[in-house]
Amino acid sequence: MKTATLKMFLLGAVLLIAHASVADNMIMARVPLRAEIVLEYVKASVEEHGYTVAHLQLCDGGMQDFGYKSDFYRVVFFGKVDEVRMVSEHYPELVSYLPLKIAVIAEKDETLLTVLNPEALAPFFPDEALQIQLGRWQSDLVSIFNDVRRAVGARIVSNH
Repeated sequence: MKTATLKMFLLGAVLLIAHASVADNMIMARVPLRAEIVLEYVKASVEEHGYTVAHLQLCDGGMQDFGYKSDFYRVVFFGKVDEVRMVSEHYPELVSYLPLKIAVIAEKDETLLTVLNPEALAPFFPDEALQIQLGRWQSDLVSIFNDVRRAVGARIVSNH
């Protein structure tokens, strides 16, 4: 019960965010376009940043079990093989955070993007090399979200 309540609380917090932002623990953006289209922009930007999309998970049914109604909920799993191997080898406690994941959630005519801010893990790992890696991931994730917003903005402007 506590896990379900925590998940609903976190999801509610995500839904209150109106624009792209970096919170302490989450990076989020609300995009004024259908989720199917936004998902394609996310995958393209992930690959343009040198990452490989490892898996696309459909989560619609699982979210309905928590009482959340969405006709589109996907998680994009992605990473760079060498980075994932290095971090997994030296920091096995971080394996559950890898590969990186972006949630793509339909919200009426908009799409919500959300991801764990890797720098939220930094206080727990004083190693300088890992601090640099977490910072790079955070920077790349913000850049990916900004790419999606720019691409969507260009699409919206060109449709008017």
